[in-house]
Amino acid sequence: MSTAQSAQPKKKRRLAQVAQNVKDSYTISRRSFPWIGWVLLGILVALLALAVVLSTVTSQALWYWLLMGVLLALMADMVVLSLATRRASYMQIEGRPGAVKAVLDQAGRGWYVESDPVAFSPKGQDFVWRLVGRPGIVLVAEGAPGRTQRLIEEEKKVLRRILSTVPVHVISVGTAEGQTRLIHLERELRRLPTKPTKLTNTEIERVSKRLSSLSSKGMPIPKYLDPNNIRPDRRAIRGR
Repeated sequence: MSTAQSAQPKKKRRLAQVAQNVKDSYTISRRSFPWIGWVLLGILVALLALAVVLSTVTSQALWYWLLMGVLLALMADMVVLSLATRRASYMQIEGRPGAVKAVLDQAGRGWYVESDPVAFSPKGQDFVWRLVGRPGIVLVAEGAPGRTQRLIEEEKKVLRRILSTVPVHVISVGTAEGQTRLIHLERELRRLPTKPTKLTNTEIERVSKRLSSLSSKGMPIPKYLDPNNIRPDRRAIRGR
């Protein structure tokens, strides 16, 4: 009896946590997309209407198709809300110093992302972040291209000297013409060419360790940059 009673509060807490996560995701999405509620409602209405039509056409029980419609609507709404929350989160932090790191932390498997910037300009609050993956080494510049160009060139010189055979790619993130918007950074990483050279998992690990050993002294994060303040809630981004 005690085991059953203790299981019920845990189940209630889990349900309450799920409900809170959904509420937080909706709140984040609505700040950037005020119409998100209507879209979620429209999906439900459309699938319920489709359920009625299918029930009439197939002569099957209406309750069965309505139940299927509700379940499909919940699944579709969660997918839409998750995508909207992720996009809204990035839109709300775009332009803030260190916002790129929030996206790089979501890069996923196959990428090694250094925790601190490899170069920065205190005057312009410009950063250069470095990560290693199958395409090679990627330098992600955060700031105006005119100000970050020097930082990029200095870092490329160092990389050519110690890892001359590893390809180096550069992505400039910002809102100016020719730059990659923050929301599209993950897509740009996926589009990087892996030919003619494609690093294996072992090579990625070796390159990462080599770079880490060179950066062992570390570059301190500027006082005005607090990653905890610009990193979006991962649960909210995933819609969980």
